[in-house]
Formats: sequence, C-alpha cells, structure tokens
Amino acid sequence: MRDFNREFKPYYDRFMADYKSLLRIPSVLDEFNPNNVDAPFGLNIRAALDKMLEIGERDGFKTVNVDNYSGFIEYGEGDKVLLILGHLDVVPATGKWTNHPFEPTIVGDRIYARGSIDDKGPLIACYYALKRLKDNDFKPNMKIRFFFGCDEETGSRGLHKYYQKYGECDYGFSPDADFPVIYAEKGISKETITGATKDSALVSFRSGTVSNVVPDIATAVVKDLNLEKEFKEYLLSNNLKGEVNGNEYKVYGLAAHGSTPEIGINAALHLTRFLSKYIDNEFLDLCGNYFFNDFYGEKIGIDHLDNEMGKVSNNVAVFDYSDNKYSIITNIRYPKGFDFDEKMNILRTFLKKFNAELRVDSNSPYHYVPKYSHLVQALLKAYRDNTGDNSEPISIGGGTYARDFKNAVAFGNVFPGEQADMHMPDEFANISSLIKGSFIYEDAIKNICD
Repeated sequence: MRDFNREFKPYYDRFMADYKSLLRIPSVLDEFNPNNVDAPFGLNIRAALDKMLEIGERDGFKTVNVDNYSGFIEYGEGDKVLLILGHLDVVPATGKWTNHPFEPTIVGDRIYARGSIDDKGPLIACYYALKRLKDNDFKPNMKIRFFFGCDEETGSRGLHKYYQKYGECDYGFSPDADFPVIYAEKGISKETITGATKDSALVSFRSGTVSNVVPDIATAVVKDLNLEKEFKEYLLSNNLKGEVNGNEYKVYGLAAHGSTPEIGINAALHLTRFLSKYIDNEFLDLCGNYFFNDFYGEKIGIDHLDNEMGKVSNNVAVFDYSDNKYSIITNIRYPKGFDFDEKMNILRTFLKKFNAELRVDSNSPYHYVPKYSHLVQALLKAYRDNTGDNSEPISIGGGTYARDFKNAVAFGNVFPGEQADMHMPDEFANISSLIKGSFIYEDAIKNICD
C-alpha cells in the first residue's frame, strides 16, 4: 500500500496553512441580503470565498467570482465539463466546545474546528489533488471546474445562481460526504408547523437554530408551577443535563446532523416531554408525545421504507412559542417510493387535532445515479485502487450539491467506519484521512478525464 503521508510531504505545510486559514473564518450565515451585492451572505462568508479564490489565483488557476454568491477555479480545455462541488459555509458552532470552534486545534491526527470535515477539509484535500495534477502538467480532455459554494447549509442559492449562468455538467462529484461513493441521496424537505393554544402555564419556549441540526439546548418559561424536584428527577432518569432558574427550565441535549436524528439527543423534545406531563397544552402534547423519539415518522403516519435507500427520517429542529402561538420547523428526508404529496396530506390531517397547520417551505426530490454508470465506476475504481477495500456504493440521508446535477454524486472524504462529527460540537477531521482522500481524488479526476 502507498505511503500517502510520505508522498504528500512536499505539499503538507502549504496544505495545512491553507486549511487553517479557511477554518479560522467563521463562515456562518449572518443574514441573507440580496441587496448587499458585495456580501449577500455576510462578510465572513465573503471572506471565505475571497480566501479560496486567492489560493486558486496564487497557484495559477483561472478564477471566477459568481456575483459574490459563489466562485470557481478552472483548469483544462474541452467541450465537456467535470464539476467538483465544495462549500465554504458552515453551520453555527452551537453547544459546548473543548476549544474555540474557529481556532483549529490539532490533537494527534485530529484537527478540531467547525468546518473541519464539513466541508473545508474535504474541499482543500480535493483542491490539492487538482493542484498536484496541474503541477505535474496533467492534460485533461475536458474542463475541470472546482466550485466553491457559499450557502450549502442554508438553501444553495449560490449554486442555483451558478446553474442559471453555466448550466449542467457532464460529470460531477462533491467531496462532502462518505467513501466509497454515494450514488443515491434521499429527498429533503423543510416544513413549518404553526398553531395556537389557550393554555396560560407555558409562557415561552425556544430551541434550535437551523433545520438540519438536532437542537442541543431548549429553554422554557412557565408560571404558577414549581416543578424543580420533578424536573431534576426527569433529568436523572434520562441521563440528561439541565438547570432550573426560577421559572426557567433548560435542557442540554446532543447536536447531530439532521439526516440522523436518532444519534442526537433532541433537547426540545425532552423538555416538551417533561412539561407535557404537568401542562395541558397542544404544543407540548404534539412535541412531547408524538414527535418525541419518532425518528422515522411512524407516530405521525409518514413512515416509509425502501430496500435500497432505507427509511424516512424526521428531524424536528426549530421551536418558537410565545403569546400562545407556536411554530415548529421540521426536516424530513425520504427515499424512493415515498409519495410526498400524499404523506404531507396525511400529516396535515394528523395536525388538525392539535389546532395546527402545515406549510411546505421547500422540497428537493431524491437523487439517483445508476451504480454501473461511467461516473460511479470511475470514482469507485479510484477508491478501491488506493484502499484495497471493495465496498459497494451506498445511499445516504444527507443532501449534497450533487443532487442539483443529473450526473453528479457525492464522494468522500469520510471513510467506512470512521467517526464523523459534522454539525456537532468538537467537529474534527483526521488529517491522515484527508491526505489519503486527496490521492483518491487525484486518481478519480484522472479516471474521468483521461
């Protein structure tokens, strides 16, 4: 087997410097403002885009800024286009971190920082694959375009603007997921549930920030109730942490990616579960007794299983309650065979008993590229040649940029069996895995473009 670290040594110092420079930029969406033409996603995301384009220009690539919504570098000539799809934005650094989330910290082989694995690490590893090919005078038979998105986590408006200008690609992959290669991604939808109550005991409830993260902190304010003893017993029996400060109750959970709500601890659903035992309130009943631990939509009637792509998942993510009105944002991910309109009508009927309504905010259908296509097989060969692992292509619940193009898939950089803490506190990447992935990406580009 190749000694990847030794082969990468001439590039290591520059690679780490570029990687850390990106990680130090807190490229979280402040506010989308299309009227701010210089920085529609905020100054920090604009700074990350500028930094990546600066790196590309330094290394002699053609660079293009797409209206400050995104950018790309380009290498090679030809009528066809290979599009590599990475993103520079990150989710908020919520929860308790051991070290500062935007000051990269190396412990052994791990580098800890928000964005280290989603997606700045894989992006820079793949960039260095393209850089080595250029340095070695590789002549592809098509254009290679490396796209840098600015809002993958919050709506992909930058990608859509790119698509309006440049259209489809002939081949594409996104270094923003798992190896060996992902040929199918579940459909992803975002819903808002709104309702009203007549209860006077629950004053307010807040939890969550974005739809694709399991909320790890929830806060409720009640009146005319002293539940401190019962609350502490609930925390103890459920192995949870929390606190009481007068009429304010707080639960700490565990953040996780919205595609895998079952591996997180939803602080909001635990707090509503507790309060629903003492307060007669439709919001608490819905969340605490029906959404609670219903990761696959079984209690609410939207469950579905596809033998190839797996089960439906439902992340109940953002909660806002005040003045007896509430809103809940959910993130549903679904496989082939899921009749979206029918299931949403079932959910609407179910919600009527809680005096609630459903609005579908967005819906991206599932994405599927055949396993035996040239693209999937070219990527799979690069992975197998460099690892000796003959694992088969896989399907995931997460969504990547690949789903916006007919012939694009997600490809690395998390290896089978590797821990992936994307969207969680103390997010990290294994440096040796990024280096190995860089060589896999290099061979993948050659397999497609030779």
